[in-house]
Amino acid sequence: MIVDKSFYYWIYVTPSEPDSPLACYGMPSNREEYLEHFGKWTVMDEKENLDKLALDLDPYVECRAIYSIKYTRAPESFFGIDQCVFCVFCDDRDRDDIWEIMARYGVTLKAFVYDRQVIEMWQPGGIIMEKWIEAFNIDPQSEQAEEIRRTTQENYEKWLRLIDSENEKPPWSFEMI
Repeated sequence: MIVDKSFYYWIYVTPSEPDSPLACYGMPSNREEYLEHFGKWTVMDEKENLDKLALDLDPYVECRAIYSIKYTRAPESFFGIDQCVFCVFCDDRDRDDIWEIMARYGVTLKAFVYDRQVIEMWQPGGIIMEKWIEAFNIDPQSEQAEEIRRTTQENYEKWLRLIDSENEKPPWSFEMI
């Protein structure tokens, strides 16, 4: 199911079943497994091409061969990227199989990034965090910048705690917490 709500930064491809996608095949069951094995193939292209790829890959998400997908609705110009970013989430133990699926639909350029690497880049002092603060003309020494760093770190910690929780299902996207 493609979830394209204008108030979300990302467009999502997620299973339409009511269960959380975290129950899908290959998803790590705890924080340690998640941080060790979970990541994403990233692809950059024009939005129209990624819309088509999302439609092509949606059946694989529905049957849970692919965990989930998200992609930007516009280029991330504040990061100096002139194309949209498309993320295909998977366990690294399944990434070759996922790549084969993606290649069937014409994907040729890609990179695999672990979520632990992304989390590190969004920590205070991390390259993405600091570039984001700079891109929005926020004084890096200001209280506003410190609040952004603190809140982002708290949100990641909340996300990681939910992965370990037996009583709560984590949201299917970090953006959803």
